[in-house]
This record gives sequence, C-alpha cells and structure tokens, in this order.
Amino acid sequence: MKFLYKSMYSALLMGAMGLNATAQQQLPNSGFEEEWINCVPWTSNGNSKDIGSTPSGWCISQVIGVSGLGKTEVGFKTEGYNSATAVELKNSPNSLLSTQTVPGYITLGKTWSTSVMGNKNDGGSFGGIEFSGRPESLEFMYKHTGTDGEKATVVAYLWKGHWTQKAVPGNIVAFGSPKTADMVDRDRCVLGLDMSNSLGGAVTHSDDAELIAVINVEIEDETTTISEDNNGWKKFSAKFDYKSDATPEMINVVLAAGNYFGGATAVKQGTSLIVDDVKLIYAENDKNVYPGVLNIEMLGNNLASNKPATIEITPAGEGKCTFTLPNFVLEMAGEEPIVLGDIVVNDVTTSEENGVTTYNGDVKGLQLAGGTIVADVTLNGTISGNNVVMNIDVMWSGIPIKVTFTSTTSGITDITVDNSNAPVEFYNLQGVRVNADNLTPGIYVRRQGSQVSKVLVK
Repeated sequence: MKFLYKSMYSALLMGAMGLNATAQQQLPNSGFEEEWINCVPWTSNGNSKDIGSTPSGWCISQVIGVSGLGKTEVGFKTEGYNSATAVELKNSPNSLLSTQTVPGYITLGKTWSTSVMGNKNDGGSFGGIEFSGRPESLEFMYKHTGTDGEKATVVAYLWKGHWTQKAVPGNIVAFGSPKTADMVDRDRCVLGLDMSNSLGGAVTHSDDAELIAVINVEIEDETTTISEDNNGWKKFSAKFDYKSDATPEMINVVLAAGNYFGGATAVKQGTSLIVDDVKLIYAENDKNVYPGVLNIEMLGNNLASNKPATIEITPAGEGKCTFTLPNFVLEMAGEEPIVLGDIVVNDVTTSEENGVTTYNGDVKGLQLAGGTIVADVTLNGTISGNNVVMNIDVMWSGIPIKVTFTSTTSGITDITVDNSNAPVEFYNLQGVRVNADNLTPGIYVRRQGSQVSKVLVK
C-alpha cells in the first residue's frame, strides 16, 4: 500500500478532496492594527533602502526613486473606522520632479514602478498570497476624495498556475535603461488585460494557469453611507465574478486612490483613499469544515488525546453562525463507547478584530445519544486563517466534560515510511477509526503516537 503524504495546510483547504466545503479564509491584517514595518520597495536592481512604512502582510506603493533621490511616500497610518489605525493612500508629487505623480495604492502582492526621467512610466503589482477559498464578495470601510472627479479603483482576483512576463523594466533611472527582470504573476497578465501599452517582453503561462474570479471596479459615489456620526465613513462591497469552478491557489487585492490601470497621465495629484476593515464575505449557509484533533477531559481523566475529528462552521447571517462537532463519542477504558452524536450550537456570536474571528455561544438542554442524554454546552474559541482553537464545555448531569478542538496545520510533504514503534491508527474525515488493512482510496487522518498527518490512499 502506497501513501502519498500531502501538506496538512493544503489538505485543509481542498474542498474537492472529500470535504465538500470551502474554507472561510480571511485576508491578513485586515484592520491594519498589527505591526507596521519599514517599507523596502522592490526593484529589479535589488533595492535595499526603505521609505516610510507599510502594514505587515500588505505593501504600499512607496517609491525609492534613483538610489533615494526622488523617493516619495504615498501611504500613511491614520485613524481607523472605530479603531486606532487605517491606511491613507494619496497620489503624491514626486519629491524630485513635482510634475510627476506617484500613485497611491496598497496590495497583497509586491508594488513596482519604472521610469526614465519621467518618461517610459509603468508599474503596478505582481504576485499575491496563497489562498484557496471561494469568497462571494469583498467589503471594506473607506473615505475618498477625488481630484477632478477621479475615482478610486478596487481590484481583487483569484487564480491558479502562473504567468511569466520576460524582461520587465523594474527600477527608476535618470538616464539610460532600467534593469529588467522576469516578472511572475503581474496583475495585467493574470487578468488578461491589454498589454500593448505596457512595458516588458513576451508573456507565457503554465499549463494549469487559470483566472478563477475577479473584481475590477471603481468606487462609485453612490456607495451607501453608514452614518453621518461616523465622520463620513462609507462601506464598499462588490461581488466576485467567477469564471471557473476550479480551486484557487492565489489571491491578490489592490486598493488604489485613483485610476489604477489608467497610466501615468490619468493619475491626479491629491486624490486620496482611506481604507479599513478589508474582509472577504462568504455565501450564506456555506458550510466550512476544519479537520483537527480533540482532547477530552472528564472527572480529571484524559479520555482522548489528539483524537482526529472535524468541526463545521456554517454562516447564519451577519455576526452569527452555527457550530457543529459531528459524531462525538466518549471512549472510556473498559467500557463500551458512548455515541453522543452531533454537538450543535446554534446562534453563535462572531466578532472579528485584526484578522482573528472570535466565537461565543451556548445551548441549554441539548439532546444527545438519541435523547437519552441531556446536556448544556458552552462554546468559545478563535479562528485566525486556518488556525482553529475551540473550547466546547459540556455539562452532563452535573459532570463537566472539557473538550478542546485544535486544527492541524503542519504535515509531511514527501513520501515517507515511519519506522517508529508506536501503533499506527487511521480515521476517516468524520473522526471514525477505520481498519488500516482495509482502506479504500480516499483521504484519511493518520496518527502515530503524537504525530498526526493527512494521507491520500491511492
């Protein structure tokens, strides 16, 4: 029997491999409250100088100029919407050539720009972050001031595979020619936009390259105002246009103060955009399944340690969800297992701060084991990306049962053979132990001692 060990991180997110659900991944540092770091703009000639700062996980389009001459800041920390911090982006005059405008934008990828003494201008974003969810829409709070009616731009896209453009000029020079570099996953290439007015060479792509979903819109003035009491903050929301049923591998988000794809002449000095609370919105009742392990304590006894299990999170409206721990079983030494069934907590309250979602809920008189057991359940926990910790406290006839669920996000990436003496156990994705000698093709959770991994049996 041959086992192909996959990354636990990838397996958590692969809905097509037996989970039949979409992981509700969120964007990093979505409220910009986490650490801001020195911004070191990427250039094709290896820039190492910093200018200004950028929120961790994001990149602001600060420009370093020619070895520091002409360096220009276009992004700043400012007061947020009901929080201490937001990002202000502003189209600003170049500090050396005031007639040249540096566009202000922020991205999950890397920003870049090129110019030859104010001519042959180009730039944008390339790359992004690993991602395999399928969100329904993008939402954030904002304030916008447009010079001569210039509108802000919102670009977000999901894709798989890679596009490579040869010989893209990627730094600013006073004379001569910028150094070129092969650029992977340039925004225009992934989006399939017209490249005739863009600098760089031929574009090729991998066989599996595919644009899966996109948002490419301007922020309209008609966007709903939340309240005059909130100092003019407005809410932006736009749905992704899905072009494929494939599972994404990457995401990029670009928020620009002005006309992002319009070119140097379209960008107006002074146009500004303040953004906060950038989040992905998932479809109502889109169940999300997280594999992991359970630890169970009862009356001071450890009934289970690192027992494979899954939990389900089902959205149920703004700030609400339903939590389910399927097929919960109490196994006590020398006793027949007690099959309690599904632990379901409805109307769980959720709140998000700094990319961490907190869950709190309870249920009284939950009927388990076909109604023969009645228990009270209290739930509290957090999800940050794909790191999940849930505390499920069960009170049964005055007896407390402490259940802790933790997601498993590490794993083995190569084919390997484990020669340790600990017994090997296999569980299906519902947490039920199965016979290791009788496995059919599919995904299983493998435990050997304290080591837990996910395996694909072929």
